[in-house]
Amino acid sequence: MRAGRHIASLRGFLAVGLCVLAFSSCVHRSPFKDEHYFQALGDPGQIVITADSRTVSKLPITFEAIDPTFASLLARVDRLSVELYDPDHTERDDQVLDAQVLSSYRFRGALEGNIPAFLTNSMLLWDDGWDQVSVGSGMRYYRNEWLGLEVYAPKNGILLFANEDYLDHYRKSYKERVTRIPRALADRMANSLFGFYVGSPQAMIDVGLAIPKSVLLQSESIVLVIEETSERPVLGGIITMKSDRLANSLSILLKSSYISDKRRKKEPLGDLTNLFVLEGDAVYINGMTLTDEQLASFSAMFGSLASISTGENR
Repeated sequence: MRAGRHIASLRGFLAVGLCVLAFSSCVHRSPFKDEHYFQALGDPGQIVITADSRTVSKLPITFEAIDPTFASLLARVDRLSVELYDPDHTERDDQVLDAQVLSSYRFRGALEGNIPAFLTNSMLLWDDGWDQVSVGSGMRYYRNEWLGLEVYAPKNGILLFANEDYLDHYRKSYKERVTRIPRALADRMANSLFGFYVGSPQAMIDVGLAIPKSVLLQSESIVLVIEETSERPVLGGIITMKSDRLANSLSILLKSSYISDKRRKKEPLGDLTNLFVLEGDAVYINGMTLTDEQLASFSAMFGSLASISTGENR
């Protein structure tokens, strides 16, 4: 597989795949009603990112220019969920995840929304760029060698994609799915502009949370969300540790790191009352105001996903 092109190729795929939606007059919705599709993603060490396509345009910096035609097609997709994973399964010395690191990751996930399965699959069947792969018992999917993608719409309302091993992705996330992300955490992700989850973390997003890798290795899961407020987006999160004692230590570390960073930058501390809340083995981050620098950090990390969602060629 081409190094550095895995996430970028998804942009081209979406541009092709969404075009078929313009020809459908029927309204379809995601088949997942009682749980979120992305709850079955996120094996240990894997990264799950989900975005509601109807709200991500509210984020600054990343979503300034949207092609009108593509935006019209995008309106028929409600949610984009992507699972990113390191194909080499190597531990990285650098504990900060950034856009450069993620560019080497594989991806798989789904589009949910007004996606007609028969029409979408028929489009792929008759498109010369896609080859049908039959695997017996009527099971099939489509592969585009140039994009490095394998896709299929198993049912109205959802289109699965992977840049390798589609059948494994279909089985784990759809046919024989087992939820990995607890419902309460998934709801928090689904109700945000962007939701980020990683189980058994060995890395952290660079958003001003200076958490050493030794501490991260003692965590069970990390959920970070960018949430909308009347003024500007804020960071929320839930970091679950392996014990109450470790959670208490993390809470102290987060507060100290936050205060030190503010003093170093000569910025006002603001109200710290409920910014970091300790509850048992979990530490909650509530309404942490993001600076332009921190928003830019998220923007760089999710830049490829933003390009997918908006159709912008960066």
